[in-house]
Amino acid sequence: MNTTNPPAKPAMDYAQLLETLNQASTFDLFRLNAMIDRELESPERIGRIKAALTVGQKLSYFDRQNNSLRDCELLQLKQKRALVLDFTDGKRWTVPYFMLNLEGADARVNHDAQKGLSRHAIAVGDLLGFKDKHGEEHFGHVIRLNTKSVTLQVAQRQWRVGYSQLYRILDGQGDRDGELLIDGDRSNPWTDQGSLLE
Repeated sequence: MNTTNPPAKPAMDYAQLLETLNQASTFDLFRLNAMIDRELESPERIGRIKAALTVGQKLSYFDRQNNSLRDCELLQLKQKRALVLDFTDGKRWTVPYFMLNLEGADARVNHDAQKGLSRHAIAVGDLLGFKDKHGEEHFGHVIRLNTKSVTLQVAQRQWRVGYSQLYRILDGQGDRDGELLIDGDRSNPWTDQGSLLE
């Protein structure tokens, strides 16, 4: 197992980056996306990542669909992907190297409580609360991220709630044996990259 840690680097402030990106034009975002795609698929970057990995290493990868990190164990190094065992669902996935969180970075997007939560600050499984139109509080776990709302499982009922109406709740308050693929093909920007496929 790899016992050496990479050198510490300053944490990325995703909220500040998102604020800057919100001021960019659609063309600017497209141009940045093209540059990022090339960087993600750079043979030099992939080589550095592979050199830092060891079979049996425990780390995490970012699941785009659930907007969260998932703990895993590295099973095999392939040319452009890694085979991992996901500790959450017990399944084996092949993930592009760029999805691996080698530095153990905090991937959460911190938010301004005054403005409510944004889609980027919420992950499937989060415990959140909201008030209904009668002022009654409800608490539940996120089961789906939608474009303008989340779907919460509250007891035996599901609610669709707008992001701005949500707030965080502290806990206490409120199969297959085959190898699966995580689509991370960054060459086609019109596909849903990095989401879990079954």
